[in-house]
Formats: sequence, structure tokens, C-alpha cells
Amino acid sequence: MIWAIIAIGFLVPVAVGLLTRFPPMIAGFLWPALVAILTAIYVFGFEVRGPGEQRQDIAITFFALFSLAGGVPGGLVGWILQRKRTHRHPG
Repeated sequence: MIWAIIAIGFLVPVAVGLLTRFPPMIAGFLWPALVAILTAIYVFGFEVRGPGEQRQDIAITFFALFSLAGGVPGGLVGWILQRKRTHRHPG
């Protein structure tokens, strides 16, 4: 699951860089924030806990950090690809 989070965090800014004009580095930093918000909604709203079991608040930070580990390099790769695509020289 951790590798999937890192891979998705890497691919989101690359896709944003290739498909839109939105800056991929910003997408690379926004993706972990979005993951943290969605994880917080799950942990505080939908998580099923047994009697006396604590909430898994650490999951919010855990998933956000792994998303950041994929999002920052993905943002850099997306930025490079976006720059190469928009600055092509004819010939």
C-alpha cells in the first residue's frame, strides 16, 4: 500500500504537467494536502473502531508524508516534461 501511495503521488503531478498548464510542482505539494484531508475525513468520520480502541490519527501524517515522497519528485519530473513540451524548437 505504501508503494501505491508513493506511485500515485508521483504520477499525479506528472499527469498534471502533461495534460494541463497547471504547475506540476504546486500539484506535487497540493497532492499530500489533499491526501491528508481525505485521510482525516476517513479517520474522524468513517473509521470503524472496536470498543476502547483509539483513533488512528497517525495515519493522517503517515499517508501525507508518503504522498509527499512521491509528489515532490513527480512534480519535478512533471515540470521538466511540461517545459520540454512547451519549449520545443522547430527543426
